[in-house]
Amino acid sequence: MTNKTCHKWTNILANKYFDEFTIEERGGKRGYSFWDCYPDLELEAKQFVFEECSKTEAIFTARTLAIFIDNRFYELNNLKKVDQQLVRSVESCKLDLRRFGAKFTANSSRPYFLGHEREDVVKHRKEFVKSLVSILAIL
Repeated sequence: MTNKTCHKWTNILANKYFDEFTIEERGGKRGYSFWDCYPDLELEAKQFVFEECSKTEAIFTARTLAIFIDNRFYELNNLKKVDQQLVRSVESCKLDLRRFGAKFTANSSRPYFLGHEREDVVKHRKEFVKSLVSILAIL
């Protein structure tokens, strides 16, 4: 801010109306956010994130959340989707996930055999579990 501009606004504040000084409206909230308009959808999104992050399979992404919000938005408003663009972008959903408190860490709690459904793998897994149970029964 230049010296001249600073002097002008100081005079307006000191000598004229305070409202004229604050009418500049810089900073602060400029408009409603998506979640201000749809607070129920925000709660559903938080619940969805919690449920998806609680699963042992690590398949949840920000895109999954964006698709969920998109589907629920069209259901709530009884609208028909005409294009492929999402109501809430994937980047916005990443920020939402951080705001919801989601952490991006490795999923170490899933079993090593999850997703391996080939016949030989299933057979080996059943044999392994059976032998493990028999060993634990002896102890």
